[in-house]
Amino acid sequence: MKKLFSLWVMLLVVSAGSAMAQAQTQTQSSHYKAAETLLLTMGSPKTIDDNLQQMLTMQMEQVPAMKAAEVEVRSFFSKYMNWDAIKSDLIQLYMTEFTEKELKDMNTFYLTPTGKKMASKQSIITMKSAQIGQSKVEPHMMELQEAIQKKMQGDN
Repeated sequence: MKKLFSLWVMLLVVSAGSAMAQAQTQTQSSHYKAAETLLLTMGSPKTIDDNLQQMLTMQMEQVPAMKAAEVEVRSFFSKYMNWDAIKSDLIQLYMTEFTEKELKDMNTFYLTPTGKKMASKQSIITMKSAQIGQSKVEPHMMELQEAIQKKMQGDN
């Protein structure tokens, strides 16, 4: 009788653990799906490609020597920085930073006209923000170089 009771308790514990694991997997998959849906609603595949192309164009302008290998450079980055290559990592990032409910709330926003406009403007806002930062720092680069040089020489 004791053995039967012990066996029953063990089966109950295993069943409960299995049910909890299954529930957790379902929660994770719905969380994953919420993150993926948000990224797709935001237009991330296109945004990633647009940002990559803009970044490479800027690099080609800043380092004209790269122009000789432009096709190879673009091919390399298109191969390793495309949506399929980074999709899972981005989904995991969003899952880490946002709850499933937050992801769903953001998705709701991005489905509105304002949210769609925000998503379509995100690339240009990011690029223009970087240009603003660069324009603020660039005129003062000599000051930074002098401070680094002074520090490296051991002067305080």
